[in-house]
Amino acid sequence: TTFELGVDVGELEAVFMRNVPPSAANYIQRAGRAGRRTSSTAFALTFAQRRSHDLTHYNDPRKLVIGEIKAPYFEVANEKVVRRHVYATALASFWKEYPDTFHDVKAFFFREGDTGPGLVEQYLTLKPSGLRTSLQRIVPPELRDVLQIDTWGWVSGLLDPVDGVLTVAKDRVTNDVNQLYAKWDELVSTHRPSDFILKVINTIKDEYLISFLSKQNVIPKYGFPVDVVDLQILHHSDEAKALELSRDLRIALSEYAPSGQVVAGGKLWTSRYIKKLPDRIWRKYTYAVCDHCQCYQRVPAETGEKLEICIACGLPLGGHNKGDFIVPQFGFITDFAPPGKPGEARPERTYTTRTYFRGISKERETLTIPLRGVNVVVIPAVDGELAVINHAGYQGFKVCYSCGYAVIGNEQVKSPHQTPWRTECRGKLIRVYLGHEFKTDVLQIRFEGYANGDLGFWQSLLYALLEGASQSLEIDRQDLDGVLYPYSGELAKPALVLFDDVPGGAGHVRRIAENQARLLELLKVSLEKLELCNCGGDERNTSCYGCLRNYRNQFCHDQLKRGPVIKFISAILK
Repeated sequence: TTFELGVDVGELEAVFMRNVPPSAANYIQRAGRAGRRTSSTAFALTFAQRRSHDLTHYNDPRKLVIGEIKAPYFEVANEKVVRRHVYATALASFWKEYPDTFHDVKAFFFREGDTGPGLVEQYLTLKPSGLRTSLQRIVPPELRDVLQIDTWGWVSGLLDPVDGVLTVAKDRVTNDVNQLYAKWDELVSTHRPSDFILKVINTIKDEYLISFLSKQNVIPKYGFPVDVVDLQILHHSDEAKALELSRDLRIALSEYAPSGQVVAGGKLWTSRYIKKLPDRIWRKYTYAVCDHCQCYQRVPAETGEKLEICIACGLPLGGHNKGDFIVPQFGFITDFAPPGKPGEARPERTYTTRTYFRGISKERETLTIPLRGVNVVVIPAVDGELAVINHAGYQGFKVCYSCGYAVIGNEQVKSPHQTPWRTECRGKLIRVYLGHEFKTDVLQIRFEGYANGDLGFWQSLLYALLEGASQSLEIDRQDLDGVLYPYSGELAKPALVLFDDVPGGAGHVRRIAENQARLLELLKVSLEKLELCNCGGDERNTSCYGCLRNYRNQFCHDQLKRGPVIKFISAILK
């Protein structure tokens, strides 16, 4: 993908692509690297892997090669993205007045006298008219009341004493530095080597301020990740200084989970702590997934409420898919031991479960389309609430609430353990899962008048529509995902929930509900993609990576069958 940036490699004559690019735009950029000199003829060879996207274009390559590109679609009224721009505009206005607070973390958070956040608060208390004019100009009209632009209510999201993003960023960095200084004092007093602690402190303080604030979810970052967390490396080596390990929290739940390993800078780093802040504790929820209808529900753990009855089907909640999860919103910290050397095997990692829809969203106008034997009800919505949980194979994690030390539930731990700052801790380890909730654009599709007690059928239909949607909307398949939602409490009649798997929602799935033609196109394209595959022989009673399977739906591979879905879609489109 580096070659999509327009790099001119001169005499390059041939391009080999190891998979089919996501869109015609990607293909043109990659194939166009070759033949940029008149002395040679370009040759582009594309290898189609055995997966739905690649095989679709293998059977009909003209759509990709001919180069017709639709205008990109972007939802401008994305609250989370716009809110970051509001904060960036406010800070830019502030730095014009206080340029000495700009440049690095030290100049903003560790200056003598009033720190940067305190000066920002004083500045915004004056409600500068020029800043208000700028915000009124750049914020979409439909979000001005939501963000409280005219009343300056947006300032609380930046500077609230508890949850303000700039306040939290300040608490994180000052807590790290203070604890490192405490450890440095301890080493100096006992005449032990301590210079490496000062090197870590200098690394933190010398970080470029814009980079730090973007990682802390204060201002925009490339790609607009929403809930970014770091895997902090408290090591004094040169390799550690150059590393910047940050991920969206949904990905970090598996990649950075305790006992997981990450290769970076040629070294193997092991995650060991869930980061804590002073006077703050992780958000904690009690959750349950119904064994009968698969409905997800949760309550704040502090309420002490026990989840005993399913809110959808009314049956008792049991089984192993229930318990408490914490949200590691402050990030993770590596083991303080020296990093290892990567081997030939993949690093060890725990994996998240599938995503769940809470049933909470702001629904827009419903579209009902009568087809043969069924009424298809399409419900677009914004701010759909979903959750993803890492239960480490239902083993959970044993976590110390005092220092954040954590291991997978089946690991043996000697007591006492050590904190990230190499001091002794005798805190009790409590078993919990890791989780995260997020909001995005969702689309419910209900097939009223039809019931099927086979869960595998609904899973197969869901992933068939996701494959069809990515092609009909001409977007990357990774930008979409879906879940089943038992809105009626009947597993035989679930809603298929398609959602934008991008920060805050991009309006992709809502485009399907624009009119009847859009939905019919989705169904037809989904059917065509299934019929292109040849897995399962004449019976078509299985699936493969060429039709329905992908890396993220491994939990139901054995249930996915293309035959019943082909039969169903063909019948309702007659």
